[in-house]
Amino acid sequence: MSFKYYQGKKVFITGGSAGIGKGIAIELAKAGASVMICARGKSKLEAAVKELKAVGAPGAIFDYAVLDVSDKKQVLATAKKVLKSLGGLDILICNSGYAQAGEASDLQDEAFRKLMDVNFFGHLNVALAFQKHFATQGKGDIIFLASTLAVFSIYGYGAYSASKFAISGFAQAFRQEMMLHNVKVKLFLPPTTDTPGLEKENEDKPPISKEIEMGSSLNKVHSVGSVAKALLKWIPNNKFFGYTGWDSWLQYALFRHFPELTLKIADSELRAAQSRLNKKNGSISK
Repeated sequence: MSFKYYQGKKVFITGGSAGIGKGIAIELAKAGASVMICARGKSKLEAAVKELKAVGAPGAIFDYAVLDVSDKKQVLATAKKVLKSLGGLDILICNSGYAQAGEASDLQDEAFRKLMDVNFFGHLNVALAFQKHFATQGKGDIIFLASTLAVFSIYGYGAYSASKFAISGFAQAFRQEMMLHNVKVKLFLPPTTDTPGLEKENEDKPPISKEIEMGSSLNKVHSVGSVAKALLKWIPNNKFFGYTGWDSWLQYALFRHFPELTLKIADSELRAAQSRLNKKNGSISK
């Protein structure tokens, strides 16, 4: 797959030391882009940059910044560093975030607030830190990564989905604000992806949520590489929403056009999952 659009581009990716963010960074480096990444852990960032240099084009710039995206002062300082390091910016990819599953009644207030701080305000802080640069430049791409759970939510994902719905709502309004400056703002909806973050998420996931996912024909687990390549293929076009494959698109399309039907399907999957779980627990107790 050729990504000539990215040759010579200057790109900043938040959450770029692991998972989807790192996958995107690697594909961009292969395509000839200069890439700067950020995350909170220095050692992982250093290792990731070493990988980028190994596959990147001669003369391309690869750098990193240690950053907590929920800290607005840190973000503003890092934005200056990014523009200086790369000599400008063509594409901003807001990817930082994490998932925490759990029933609403079992989660502490802090869990809800932290998810909003990192997932939503992290995206907001970074986007606003570069807004003036893009508006003055009069071109560029600002990409928000949300989730298929930013379209509709299911059992155990109330806190996580709330943070992702917030990204979607902001991105839609911000798209029009930046459109007047000839800057594209777009929203990518990654599906369930095989990342270290998914492993951590599964540790806290309610049993019934796991059962729902196991029984759902639409819950395919995608590789980091397939998600990264789908995103890079989508960015150059004029579509606001981006998906990884048919299953991600179908989830969006179903809820968009048939919301009540989609909820009934989800409820049916919930009841079926509960029934299977009851049978499993019954057989274990026997």
